[in-house]
This record gives sequence, structure tokens and C-alpha cells, in this order.
Amino acid sequence: MPLLNLRIDNPVDIGHVVFVILMAVSLSACAGLRAFLPPLAVPLLALSGYVTLAPQFAWMGRWEVALVFGLAVLIELAADKYPGVDNLLDAAGIVIKPLMGALLASSIITGLDPLLALAVGIILGGGLAGAVHLGKAKLRLLSTSFTGGLANPIISFIEDALAVVWTLIAAWLPVITGVAALLGVLWIARLLWRHARRHPAEGVGV
Repeated sequence: MPLLNLRIDNPVDIGHVVFVILMAVSLSACAGLRAFLPPLAVPLLALSGYVTLAPQFAWMGRWEVALVFGLAVLIELAADKYPGVDNLLDAAGIVIKPLMGALLASSIITGLDPLLALAVGIILGGGLAGAVHLGKAKLRLLSTSFTGGLANPIISFIEDALAVVWTLIAAWLPVITGVAALLGVLWIARLLWRHARRHPAEGVGV
């Protein structure tokens, strides 16, 4: 028996796999902006019957999980409005956001071998969330440097609105947001790479 069963039996399954991977890509990228908002969408979508969770992540389709993520969203949104605290959140986000991206992506990718689905979820979900977070954190540091943190709450509200709209579109039109997320991450990666070449001592840290 092969380690990974990569066979997909019919075209409908292929369409399903593409759909859920694009949704995972979209939501994971959004997790780079707000760590807990896109993961909150997963139990809500599962409870509504819109998505089917991978068996090993069935626990995410519970109201208790939705409530926990909902509380985490409120705390994150409030804390991000305070200059200084927002930079601490960005520092913690280096770890938290890739984890959230990997978790939500792995939970909704179905139709593939479970091990392969988990690997795709971790690589795509964690990688995209981390890449978007680095770009966001860099922008926030620039804002802190040039405005003394005064513009940070305004930027935070813009990020809130973008995260909410992006999450909604990602759930219903993942093809659009999935492609946009991939192109956006490539653009962010290019900017960070160029910045690292010009300022090798600074790197891309937050």
C-alpha cells in the first residue's frame, strides 16, 4: 500500500480539492492580518454545513471552539489599537499566525490523503500567514518610526475592515481571493527580499 494515496476518482473530487485549497490559501493569508478572525470562520462554516472538516479536526466544528475564537478576536482587535501593544502582538504573531494559518488550512482541506492534506495545510497555511504577517509587521514598524505610533490605530482599523471583508469573500469566492493572496504574497516577498539586499544588517525582523 503506498504511503500517500494521490488518486482522485472523479472530476467532481478534483473540483472540490481545488475549491478547498483555494479557500485554505485565502483564509490563511488573512490570518497574517488577524490571527483569530479567519480561524473563527472555520467552525462557523462547519456548523452551517458549508464545509466539511477533515476527520482529525472535527473538534473545530463545535460551538465552544467558535466562542473561544470569538473571544480571542475581540481581545486581538482591542489590543491592536494601542501603540506599543500592537508591536508586541506583531512579535508574538511570528509564531501564532503561522500556527493559526496551518491549523485552519489543514482542517478544511479534504479529498486528499490525510497525510498529504496535512502537509499541504501546514506548508501553504503556515507559509502564507507568516509571509503576510511579515509585510504587515514591517508596515507597522514604519508607521511607528515616522508617526510615533499615532497612525497605528488608523492602520489597525483599516486592517480590521480588510480582514473582515477578506474572510467573507474567501468563504464564498475563494478562487478570487486565493489567486489574489498568492500574487500578494509574491509581491510582499519580493519587497522584503529587495529590502534585505539593501539593508542586510536589518533583515526582515519585526
